[in-house]
Amino acid sequence: MKIAFINDSSERLGVASIASVLQKAGHDVDIFIDHQHFKDENININWLHNIFDRRKQLIARLKHFNPDIVGFSVVSDFYLWACQMAKLVKEDLNVPIIFGGIHPTSSPDRVINNKFVDMVCIGEGEYPLLEIVESLKRGSLDYSIKNIWFKKDGQIIKNELRPLISALDELPLPLKDLYYSKGDHFSKSYYIMASRGCVYSCSYCCHSFLREIHKGKGQYFRQRSVDNIIKELLLAKEKYKIRHVRFFDDSLGSNIKWLEEFSKKYSDEIKIPFMCYMHPNHISKRSIDLLKYSGCCEIEIGVQSLNKEIRKHILNRTVETEVIRNSINIIREARISIVADNIVGLPNQTENDIIEMATFYNENRVNRIYFFWLRCYPGTPITELAKQRGIINKTQYEEIMDGHVTRPFSRGGSNINKEWLGFQFFIFISQLLPKNFVRWLIKKKAYKHLHYVNSPGILAGLSTLFSSSKNDRILIKRELSRYLNIFKLK
Repeated sequence: MKIAFINDSSERLGVASIASVLQKAGHDVDIFIDHQHFKDENININWLHNIFDRRKQLIARLKHFNPDIVGFSVVSDFYLWACQMAKLVKEDLNVPIIFGGIHPTSSPDRVINNKFVDMVCIGEGEYPLLEIVESLKRGSLDYSIKNIWFKKDGQIIKNELRPLISALDELPLPLKDLYYSKGDHFSKSYYIMASRGCVYSCSYCCHSFLREIHKGKGQYFRQRSVDNIIKELLLAKEKYKIRHVRFFDDSLGSNIKWLEEFSKKYSDEIKIPFMCYMHPNHISKRSIDLLKYSGCCEIEIGVQSLNKEIRKHILNRTVETEVIRNSINIIREARISIVADNIVGLPNQTENDIIEMATFYNENRVNRIYFFWLRCYPGTPITELAKQRGIINKTQYEEIMDGHVTRPFSRGGSNINKEWLGFQFFIFISQLLPKNFVRWLIKKKAYKHLHYVNSPGILAGLSTLFSSSKNDRILIKRELSRYLNIFKLK
């Protein structure tokens, strides 16, 4: 059987995993990428996009491949794009379309009612999609497959969820060729996950509802063995000559015993710089020493808010400010680059909270401060709270549930306070100025004079361009490579 995935410009780890399972079972898998030049999360120039739009050519290649089923892995920010692409597919091919990924999982009732979508996969998709393909091969679609919702004779069949995959090592290694053969930019940094799930349930994160819907379906947080990770990276070193690795686990150091084994084997066998994410509660001198020894060059930590009450009651994050401060000091002493994530536009957040943020980062310097405007996503507790508090109105709530994102992730959120936009620029430049001077600027409220810098996208772009973050530099190279692909695409 032939399975086609249609993909936006980002690498999707889930697709590479599903494709590997399908290929191992003897099926033919290919991916068709819309590179979205000049209409992506960073750049939106319609007239240039119209010139370099390659969607018609994509559909022509898809028709030539002649798939038996077409799949989309969909995040909320690209849901409308996926719907547009599904429409184009249906106009030229009589083929079933399945939507999976975080958005369909969080809002399946709405997604399944899209007239261009025939099936929805909720949760993990490796074995459900394999079972769909195997049943199509037998000549009769099996409508009882767990994790899948189907349309049949005007009705919607909603099957229950299956247990979570407990033994992640049993899955074949991800099919990276699927992406790497379609563009040089994908190989600029090797993306990998050593686990699934998270030990926390922050209110703004998908894990808050994924944990709920999978209750009774097995352990939510699961890890691959260190040997399995090393096996994948050794293959990547040999095959793709990778020079940088990025772990997408929510907190790579949550299991210290695993980290001890990983540190030794990674430093002995891989020896490639990598970056990872860490929760401040998992940061200790021991964990950072292990990461440093293994070759970690950058750690991104979730601060989100420096207001303890907001962290606890709004974000569901039980971490003390002193722990955050100590985490920064420990990472800095290890001479590892630090990136700190923060969310602005939160319920109960005041101007004093933003001033506290500026003061804190002036005294506790990091390499990069991410200033994320709150984005409400379907299924998350903070979206329901934002609706209750009037931060978003009923119309906005319905648009969020339907995946109608008003602006790309890098250019704002669901609740932008224009009076605070000056803070975004101020906090960025404060890391480049002497501490005493920044203290004076805060005292004089100089940030109020920066309100004319009122574009979140421009601010995010400037912050990335002049950032000392290693990952930002890699992302710039990745994007430049993606745009150079314009001259290679047909």
